Amino acid sequence: MPPRIPPAARNNAVVQYKAILATSLAFSRTLNSRNIEFHWYPLWNQILYELFPVWFVPDDDEDDEDENDGDDPEEIIQPPEEQPTKEAPENQDNHNEDEDDEAAEAAAGDISFASTVPQKNAEGVNVDFVILHLKAVAQPQPELETRYGGWRITAASVGLLVEVKRFVSRSLAGENQTTEILSRILEACSDLIDQAACVFIQNPNTDSVLAIAAAGPYWRSATIRPINVRKAMHRISAKDPNYQAPGEQRPDKDIHWNDILRVDLPRSRDRLQTIYRSLKKLGVMDVV
Repeated sequence: MPPRIPPAARNNAVVQYKAILATSLAFSRTLNSRNIEFHWYPLWNQILYELFPVWFVPDDDEDDEDENDGDDPEEIIQPPEEQPTKEAPENQDNHNEDEDDEAAEAAAGDISFASTVPQKNAEGVNVDFVILHLKAVAQPQPELETRYGGWRITAASVGLLVEVKRFVSRSLAGENQTTEILSRILEACSDLIDQAACVFIQNPNTDSVLAIAAAGPYWRSATIRPINVRKAMHRISAKDPNYQAPGEQRPDKDIHWNDILRVDLPRSRDRLQTIYRSLKKLGVMDVV
């Protein structure tokens, strides 16, 4: 599914009108007097939403699909067989209707019927934004509509990580501003190294992840691979007492970050489209 690109994004040198307003909000000395980071989230939320409105389905998905996909007995829950019941007395009709209504309301508000048990010694990192690849199978059974909304996710993988830092002091200008922007973006790049390391640790099948490091409206991007974050993977994994470090600690390969751009430049829009195409090629990696 190609991304939906509004006319404002196609025909102008600036991002969509909503993104312009989000930028103005974040720059506002009245509403963002302390130059707080989260005021920049609406801008990047808008950019990512326009680039990835829902998800895309590869054109050859139907060709690769087996005729029995989604028909695994473990994936489809058969409704229980109806049991013969005695005819209820007339004075119990209203009581039964009330119970049925309560049961229906409870089911409608229940997203998951399974208990959640925290994993022992679970490790993770906080991320600002992430774009996921999802693979799903249809669930036509009525009783699964409430839980899954008609779809059951069978695989998910991280395709893009986005780390946003607050913009620099608005009193800066010229070379001082440029230097401070670079410093903030380098801070975001450092956080993305740990985030990518966690992705590779949790799913060894993942061979790369795209990353965007931003400071306000300025940003750069790169493709991160396990060979770029070996030290971070070792440092994070060492917290697990069962972790066995490899015999040889090889140095990290440098990450090739591209130039810093501002989001309202035509080059920025072109680069975002390149990220979209690159992400589409990655596909879905099954979680191990």
